[in-house]
Parts: sequence; C-alpha cells; structure tokens
Amino acid sequence: MYRMLISVLLPMLTLVSCKGSVIQIGRPMLGTIVNLTFVGDPDKAPQVAQDVFAEIERVEKLMSPSVEGSDVFRINREAVRGPVRVSGETYELLRTSYDISAETGGCFDVTFAPLGVLWDYKKKDFLPPARSAVAALLPLVDYRKLVFDQKSGSVSFARPGMRIGLGGIAKGHAVRMGIQALKRRGIHDAIVEAGGDLQAIGAKFDRPWITGLRNPRKDAILLTLELEDMDAVATSGDYERFVVRRGVRYHHIIDPRVGYPASGFSSVTVISKNPVLSDAYATAIFVMGPAAAREFLKRHDEIDVILVDDKIDLFISSRLKGRVVFLDRVKSEWL
Repeated sequence: MYRMLISVLLPMLTLVSCKGSVIQIGRPMLGTIVNLTFVGDPDKAPQVAQDVFAEIERVEKLMSPSVEGSDVFRINREAVRGPVRVSGETYELLRTSYDISAETGGCFDVTFAPLGVLWDYKKKDFLPPARSAVAALLPLVDYRKLVFDQKSGSVSFARPGMRIGLGGIAKGHAVRMGIQALKRRGIHDAIVEAGGDLQAIGAKFDRPWITGLRNPRKDAILLTLELEDMDAVATSGDYERFVVRRGVRYHHIIDPRVGYPASGFSSVTVISKNPVLSDAYATAIFVMGPAAAREFLKRHDEIDVILVDDKIDLFISSRLKGRVVFLDRVKSEWL
C-alpha cells in the first residue's frame, strides 16, 4: 500500500573520486525512502534529483489508492457503477498486471485490496481474522473480474465491492520512470532504489554497482550481488511487515487465492532488465511457494532469482555465479 509522506530532501552525500563524484540523495516517497545514487556533477545534482523525484511523485499521485483523484482512487470509488477512464500509463500497467495474474494463476492479483482491511498489522491489537471473514471477502478478489475497454481506455469492476491496489507493481514502474528521468538528464551511471526495488545503469566508475540482500531472520547481510547494466532487482520478504501470534508469523504478502499469508519462502529476489516484471514476479513467486516456483522458472529464462525458504536455505540461479559474494553461512544450492 502507498502512504504519502512529506517530500523533503534528505542530506546529499557526495563521494569524490579522480574520475568524478558519486552523489547519494534520498527522499521519503511511495511509503518508503527513495534513494538516488549517481555519478555526476555535484553542482548539478540537486536539480537532477529534483527532476527524478518529481517524476516519481507524478507516478505516486497517479497510482496511489489514498490520493483523492488518482486513477486508482477513482477506480475503487467508481468502477462498480461503470467504466472509469484512466491515463494511458495506468491502463497499460493494469493490463500488464492482468497478464501477469493470468500467467501466474492468480498468485499475483491487483484485486487483492479488499483483504487489506483484515490484515492491518498497524493495529496494536491485531488478531488473525476469522476464516469466515476471509471467506466472505474472497469472492471480491479475482483479476478476471477486472474489465477493460481498450477503445475508451477505461476500467470497470464486474462485481460490487471490488478494489485494486498496485503496491506489488507500481514501485517497479516508478523506479523505471526514475531511471528514464536520469537518462534524460544525461546521467548514465546510477541506481534508483525504492524499498526493495531498484534498477542500475552503467557502473560506479570502472566497477559494477553492488547491492546487498538481507538475512530475513537477523540483522545481517546475507550476500552481495554485482549488478550489470540495466539490472532491475526486486525483493519480497516476510520480515518488513509482520506480527507473530502464538508462534505463527503473519506477514503482508497475502496469497490472493486463499486470503492468508503465503508460506514456503521468507524472501524472494528477482533480477531482470524490467523493473515492473521484477517487482510483480517477486510477489508472485513468493506466493507460489518453492515447488511451483521451480516449474515457473523453467519457463522464464529471462529472469534470475535468489530464493530464501522458510528454513533460510538459499536457492540461486546458476547464471549469478561469480556475481554473488556470501557474507553469512547458510545452506545454498545453484538452480
């Protein structure tokens, strides 16, 4: 879910080298901190950052369910009464969401939003919902009931009470648009990162950009990964928003097919060249569980993965050999 935050630039950090400067700037957006890291001229950096953040803010205002007047806000309010015309950008992202939902058998589904009221971990007195409450809302979760009209660029719901949320895909889109904004500014070596989703272009001088993957069960980095040009990385994990009740971990990644938190993985990282696909596939694979994920990956050689199961055993795409450095002792297998 999105949560609008005050748009204030965090302090700029500049690392100077004989070959240029690495600038790091962050801003609270998209319900997280969006971080820009790029090689450039420090004097021009504030304006570059402003342009990138303005583009990401535009996406947020367009697709946040909590911003009155946004496309998603209007769909949730009006689509049950009839078609709601939206921007071409939102329409295409929803069509992509639909296609990914169909491809993954509903493991990814933007119509999951009605279930959110049952799994509100912000409540201090949160208790897992009754099965009857989940069962009552499940009929409202079905991507196939999202109706598109390409001619008018509109979207409607086939069933009263449906709602959508783009939290599993819009961050990837925002990252993609941030990278495009950097390129328009002449920046060719950079990372845009937003709460577990990132894309890298170019390199840090003559060396690759590097990102780290957290151990889901302790405050430590599990491994580091060297990033190639245009690598888009997204991670879905059960360790950011969760509660433990009677020894059971309840987290925010809900299986839309059953209405309960998915099980089998503690972390799923997807690497591709498309931030939107990485974002959505990370959620979908997490929901699938280990067995189905292996079958899915056989059909998708355009992506690589780093999978951490609920025992903290690692399963890593063999094409990542030579790019991964382990920092924690865990059992691992190359896929």
